[in-house]
Amino acid sequence: MLEKWFGLKKNGTNVRTEMLAGCTTFATMAYILIIHPNYMRVAGMDATGVLIATALVSAVITILMGVMSNCPIALAPGIASGAVMAYSIVQPGLATWEVALGMSMISAIIFFLLSVFNIRGKVVEVIPKNLKIGISAGLGLFIIRTAIVNAGLMDSGFRSFGDLSQPSVQLAAISILICLVLYFLRIRINDRVYKIKSALLLSIIISTVLGIFMGVVKLPESIFTSGGLSSLANVSFKFDLLGALRPEFLAFVLAFFVSDFFGTLSTAFALGSQMGALDKDGNFPAIGRIFLADSIGSVVGAAMGVTVVTSYAESASGIESGGRTGLANFATAALFILAIFFAPVFLMIPTAATTPVLIIIGLSMMQGLKNVDYVPDEWIPVGIMLISTLFYGISKGIGLGLIAYCVVHFAYYLFDGQREKGKLPTWFMVVFTALTSIQFFV
Repeated sequence: MLEKWFGLKKNGTNVRTEMLAGCTTFATMAYILIIHPNYMRVAGMDATGVLIATALVSAVITILMGVMSNCPIALAPGIASGAVMAYSIVQPGLATWEVALGMSMISAIIFFLLSVFNIRGKVVEVIPKNLKIGISAGLGLFIIRTAIVNAGLMDSGFRSFGDLSQPSVQLAAISILICLVLYFLRIRINDRVYKIKSALLLSIIISTVLGIFMGVVKLPESIFTSGGLSSLANVSFKFDLLGALRPEFLAFVLAFFVSDFFGTLSTAFALGSQMGALDKDGNFPAIGRIFLADSIGSVVGAAMGVTVVTSYAESASGIESGGRTGLANFATAALFILAIFFAPVFLMIPTAATTPVLIIIGLSMMQGLKNVDYVPDEWIPVGIMLISTLFYGISKGIGLGLIAYCVVHFAYYLFDGQREKGKLPTWFMVVFTALTSIQFFV
């Protein structure tokens, strides 16, 4: 039966290899069970309920991805979307977490419709390449700033260092050193170079143990989850779709959409290449099914009380361990389900222990800047978007970046003497920029 469903022999693998690959993938992405509940706790949500929803949604959609695409790609709520919801929407008082979930749901529905009608390629063409890169890099920059400020390493105005005499701040600094060492550690044995596949998770565990001795971490009374169903009910099906249908929230919907759409696109092709699944033209035949499963995950996630669900690049660790089919996803999902019963263990982990993980994730999201066209009319709007995001947040950063893009390109068309129509922003970009700019007047 497994051979018929997943084609194990055809893909050069077996059940044991797939199970090992699935466990490896979980070990490298299990940090989401720590980080996402912490983000949503800041937004005022029940952290236990969010952890259960995160584990449950991740398990179900990871299995769905395995069945639909037969690819060992695991999914979970996105880091970037969680940061945007907690620190750009709810904490500043722009909207309640219910409305923020409504924004996430709108983004998910759009993604789902684009996937069903197979018009995702048109969306990719409509938004200029450099702006797409800028939005993704801006999200990464925002995550880094948020992590550093929350750990107390910098003040909230990002103008001076935090109080290094505080044990929690000291732990954050130590955890960064631990994470960097583990993440970049390489061991050579018989001409083979090995690295620690679960470096991020391992650094969180070591830092948490240190936090116990430093008085930063308080051990829970029990390691087992209690009142799980009631906690899950506190966050599930609470999204406010009507409240999210306001023009000034459009930039946030775009931020959710971009973090899912283009994150999944780049992740899927990278993993497809690693598996050797791309065709002779560099296309990934399973990409349509991957997008559909991913979009269903985002809709289910918003309904259950988590932000947009996205494909995780950490799936590469499972592929490196030999995973080649969707059967590996069942092992990953089983471990997510198991985590539901040990919520207090995950929830005791301090912010200081997760800080370095967020910094590394944010930096990885900024790597796309190497593909920006560094000519003035293309780079300047991206640069303005990045700087604005750093100081004013995601929504205003995107808005100012779009305004800069339109102004610069209109100026080039009017004043460079050649009047190239290709320099003009498309009508879509003009309308979209106008709608996004409403936030500056309300």
